[in-house]
Amino acid sequence: MITLNTKSERIIARTDGAIGWIIFNNPAKHNAISMDMAEAVPAVMRDFENDPAIRVIVVAGSGEKAFAAGSDISGFESVRADPQKNRHYNDVNEASYNAVYECSKPTIAMIRGYCIGGGLDFATSCDVRFCSDNAVFAVPAGKLGLGYGHEGILRFGRVMGLMRARDLFLSGRRLGAEEALRLGLVHRVIALAELEAETTAYAQTIADNAPLTLAAIKRAFLEYEKDPAMRNLTSAQSMIDACFRSKDYVEGRAAFAAKRKPQFKGE
Repeated sequence: MITLNTKSERIIARTDGAIGWIIFNNPAKHNAISMDMAEAVPAVMRDFENDPAIRVIVVAGSGEKAFAAGSDISGFESVRADPQKNRHYNDVNEASYNAVYECSKPTIAMIRGYCIGGGLDFATSCDVRFCSDNAVFAVPAGKLGLGYGHEGILRFGRVMGLMRARDLFLSGRRLGAEEALRLGLVHRVIALAELEAETTAYAQTIADNAPLTLAAIKRAFLEYEKDPAMRNLTSAQSMIDACFRSKDYVEGRAAFAAKRKPQFKGE
């Protein structure tokens, strides 16, 4: 296991074999996300994307009480004090969410405890969401009187549908783990004590698959989630075609014929 240096000590980046971990590390504030934490995320994601040994990325929070309990409101007086600062704040956060969402490698949110506001933005930016049975979800913008960016609303709409997202945003109410599962906000609810092991095992299952195929699948999903006029399906198709020309495709067929586990290299 290797721990990487980051610009913020409140963001932990580490690798465990083919799995990259990015961890919100502000447990005294339930991992509330400050500006310096948000600013550190894109660089970590770039490092993981550029490392061919990393096949999948898990986003998590330190401790068992929170994934991330929203943005660090205690810093709002300085970072959101006027429209210009607020625009910069939003730009930094959107770049952070998009670094996760647009990542060419599969991403998994491992959610323990509170997953609120901006924390939920990070979770909905991931491809897959597993949560513990003590998880709590909410978007309390209406209770704080702040404007919520339309980009975040689109993220929720992609995941759980606009009808259900309206309820979450307008009421500001909290959802428990089982309701989040019923509404399609998470893929799986797991006992707290088993969450990390189950998430790691699932991440390894993904990591064992062919990297070029995974990248092509992600590109296709990203293109289909765009407005139809903005889609570049030619780009997605070129990545799909490349899979059939790859050494991994040869290896996959050989492994299937030999009834053995394939050893994919991303070539």
